[in-house]
Amino acid sequence: MDNKGGWTLSGDGPEAYERYIVPAFSEAWAQDMVNRARLQGGDRVLDLGCGTGIVSRHVWKAMGESVCTTGMDANEAVLQKARILSPARTVPIEWNHGHAESLPYSDATFNVVLCQQGLQYFSDACRALGEVKRVLVPEGRIVFSVWRPLSCFPFYSAVHRALHRYVSSQAAATLASAFPPGNADDLRKLFTANGFRHVGISLVIKQMRYSPLDEFLTGGFAASPFAGEILALEKAKREEMIRWIRESIWDYVDDQGLAAPMESYVVTAQA
Repeated sequence: MDNKGGWTLSGDGPEAYERYIVPAFSEAWAQDMVNRARLQGGDRVLDLGCGTGIVSRHVWKAMGESVCTTGMDANEAVLQKARILSPARTVPIEWNHGHAESLPYSDATFNVVLCQQGLQYFSDACRALGEVKRVLVPEGRIVFSVWRPLSCFPFYSAVHRALHRYVSSQAAATLASAFPPGNADDLRKLFTANGFRHVGISLVIKQMRYSPLDEFLTGGFAASPFAGEILALEKAKREEMIRWIRESIWDYVDDQGLAAPMESYVVTAQA
């Protein structure tokens, strides 16, 4: 994904993302996105802001070699992880480095563009959507997902408060950047203004699930841009922060561990 001071992973971040974030919630959302895309044999698919490639892998799982899949991201570290997880000799997904505002593809290259939680990080959303429309064939399809505001996320609201309290206001702001303040009407206007037709918006609610909770609290932080700041805390302060978060979200823990709701807008449209 393109980054405006937002979610860039480095070091062990991509590995932690696959170990903790993917099973907790990212995989379920990726599968939902692919199901909504109504893929057909012969489609050329772009996974924009692909990260470690979870959406692309679900495209491959659903369609195999009947479609041609390309993943693109501005963060080379996550692309390296994507290539490891999907070696070309067995999973022929093409992985490219690039920016949404200047896509490195010719006009009318793709039938479908998928973008899971990338729009909020594009430095110029209008320019990026213009590029998406350019690389789509006439009547090409898109599926974009965008988190609802932070107040809709009990778990990450607690983490946000903890970052303010124990780490830094910058770390808290970085987390908050994942959850844009707009509503469904704002999204509809954005896509319509940039030339997309038949814009449909669904409010989708799923559950983040992980057990044990403490493992997710520590491991999940490693899959964040502020991992270094948390590791730099004194051990006692870091442990206090973990206890504080645990107590703050206890209403969202059951016998199987963390069970917190997550809400996202899912946008479908045609070029």
